[in-house]
This record gives sequence, C-alpha cells and structure tokens, in this order.
Amino acid sequence: MDYKTTLVKISNVYYNLALERARLDDLSGASELLKKSLHFNKYQIDARNLLGLIFYEMGETADALIQWIISLSFQPENNRADYYMDEVQRKKGQLELASQTVKKFNQALNQAQNDSEDLAIIQLNNILSENPKFVKAHMLLALLYMQKDENVKAGRSLMKVLKIDRNNAKALILMDEVKHRTGKAEIEKNKLKNAFSHRQMEDDDVILPKAKKEATAGQVVAYLSVGMLVGLLSFSILVLPGIRKKYNVEANMKIAVNSQSLSDKNAELEDLRTRYAELEKQYSAVSQKLTAFEQENADFTSMYQKLNSIIANYNSGAIMQAATDYLSLDTEKITEEPLSGIYAEIKRYMTNEGFNSIVSLGTASWNGGDKAQAESYYDTALRIKPDDPEAMYLKARLLQSQERVTEANAIFDKIVGEHPDSPYSERAKSARGY
Repeated sequence: MDYKTTLVKISNVYYNLALERARLDDLSGASELLKKSLHFNKYQIDARNLLGLIFYEMGETADALIQWIISLSFQPENNRADYYMDEVQRKKGQLELASQTVKKFNQALNQAQNDSEDLAIIQLNNILSENPKFVKAHMLLALLYMQKDENVKAGRSLMKVLKIDRNNAKALILMDEVKHRTGKAEIEKNKLKNAFSHRQMEDDDVILPKAKKEATAGQVVAYLSVGMLVGLLSFSILVLPGIRKKYNVEANMKIAVNSQSLSDKNAELEDLRTRYAELEKQYSAVSQKLTAFEQENADFTSMYQKLNSIIANYNSGAIMQAATDYLSLDTEKITEEPLSGIYAEIKRYMTNEGFNSIVSLGTASWNGGDKAQAESYYDTALRIKPDDPEAMYLKARLLQSQERVTEANAIFDKIVGEHPDSPYSERAKSARGY
C-alpha cells in the first residue's frame, strides 16, 4: 500500500467517525474529526461538505459558504455543495444576514472588551433574534450574564448551545460553574443519592398493639396527672442535664465542622475564580483569533464573488463592465488558491481578447462619429495595457483630429522614444511631422 492510499484511508476513517458524531448532535466533536480528515486529505469532498453543514447548523453561514466554495473548486461537477449554496442563496437576504451577523458579533465582542457589557448584551440578543443557532453569540452572552451574576439567564443561553451541540466542551464547563453558583449541582447530587438509598420494609418494622381493657374517665385523669408529674420530675433530674451536655458537644462540633466547611468553600470559590479568569482569558484570545479568521474568510468570499462577476460579465458580452471590475481589483488580497488561479486566467483574457475587443469598440465609435466614447474605450484599453503602441497611436490620432495637438504630440513622442522598433514608431513620426 503506497503512502497516498494510506492517507486517504486514514482520512476516510476520521470522516466516518465524524458522521456518527454529527448524527448524535455532537457538532463540535464532529467538526474536530472532520478537520483531521481534511488534514490527511484536503480533497475529501464529503468531509468538506459536512464541515460546511456543521458550520451552517451552528449559525456560521460565512464559514459554511467558504467550505462549499473550496469544495466546488476541487470538484465542479456532481458536487452536493452546489445544491447547498443554491439553497442558501434562494433564501432572500441570507447572504446579507450572514455578513451583518459577523459585523454585529464583532461589535458586541468589542463592546464586551471595552466595559460596555449592557450594549454587548443588547447587540447579542438582536443577533440571536435573527440567527437563533449562532453558538458563538450564545456563548458570549452566557459569559456576560455570568459576569453580571445573572446565572439563571446564563444557564438558559448555555442550554440553547447544548441543544444545538450537545458536547460543546466550553458550554459544559460554564454550565457546571452556573450550577454551582445557583445550587443546582447540590440538588442534583442529593437527588442521585436519594435514588439509591431506598430500604425495603422488614417484618419486624410493623408492631401490632396488644389488646387493653378500657379505663373509666376518673382513672384516665388520675393516671395522666401522676404520669405528667413523674415525667417532669424524671426529665429534669435524669434527662435534661444529658440533653444540655449533648447539645453543647454537638453545637461545638457543628461550629468546628462549619468552620472547616466554610474554609473549604472559600478555597473552592477562590479556585473557581482563578479557573474562570483563566477561561475568560482563553476565550478572549480565541475570540480575537476567530475575529481575524472571519475577516479573512469574508475577504476571501468577497473576492471570489468579484472574480466570478468579471467572468460572467465577460461571457455575456458586457466587456466594459468586466474591464471596470478587473481594473478595480485589489490584487494584494489575491494570494492563495483557488483565487490566484482564477485571477491569472482572467488577466490572460483581459490582456489579450478583452484588450483587443475594447480597442475595436473604440475604433468603431470613432468611425461612427462618437469621438468622446471612442476616447473612453482607448483610455480603458490603455489602463489594461499602458504601453501598447497601437492603442497609444490610435488615441493620439483621435486627439489630433480634435485639434488637441499638445496631448497628441506627447503620445507620439512617447511611442517614438519607448517603442522605436514598433511599426507605429514611423507612423507616429509622420503624424508628428518629423
């Protein structure tokens, strides 16, 4: 078995494990397994599509779209990702909502980090009213509620997270803390203890009373009076001193036990505070990384859509719109596949067939008498290929026909100086008059 086949098999094992986790609503566990699957085989289309579905189920539409776009770049035909993207795009305003959700979440995170917790809570509730499955928003909202000691509300937010992703590690840790704060942890512990403390009644637990003769009313009163006197005397002499002594011992023991318990609880509380501070620090660091990652993904999606728009306009004959969009691209953001490959193909078209088509449109407009439109076409062509001698010569001749001699001569001189071996050099000299 060769090396590549081994990697593919390992990737498939991780994918199958993730599929089982996803069926059990363990989305975060499935997500980690899928990332491992893609680590061993980035072309595992089923794993990438499932990862996109999990992101979508957790309210992260932008991340889901990125996974499906990458999937389609690897396998354009017979790919389920195409159907998923169509479903998202068919829902009116879904893409805009996803973009706004990311922006609003970043604003809420910034507000939370700058001591504006109330504003952050309002912003997060607005986000969740539009996107109830956004797990990260629920998590941040729970943290803010815990910081304000509104532990019941925090518990509700965490329950919503666990309904979506039943084994979310961070949510489980925070839920444990909330239960300790509200006393529910002790209640659940006692319920569990009582559930296993049942004792079956035995035969001698039931005592049958002996039959007695009935006494007269006078005898009953006499008996009661004597009994009460004897009882009180016996109680004061025999029982009361022992009770007092026992009470004093028990009280002292309770004080000692409570003091130790209070000391233990204080130590436990301090430990929880330390853990909470560490968790909050970790969450803040992860949130910052998440924000940066989401921004990168947003740039990737936006650039992918622009490149597709250029291709669509070019294919439909809207060459000037395609050229305008091409010239407005920020090429510094095009650094990775599949964007760089798509851009290279577009550049090849625009600097060859596209350029020639725009020059031809300029000449046709000039012949038709629309010199202003012709100049616009030539200018666009020269922005695509600034040093093309043919386009430079045609523009100079157009300017010359409009008696804009100074501008025309400057272009003629540039052709002669920079392109002396071009056939347009001699034409430029002739048109220039030397």
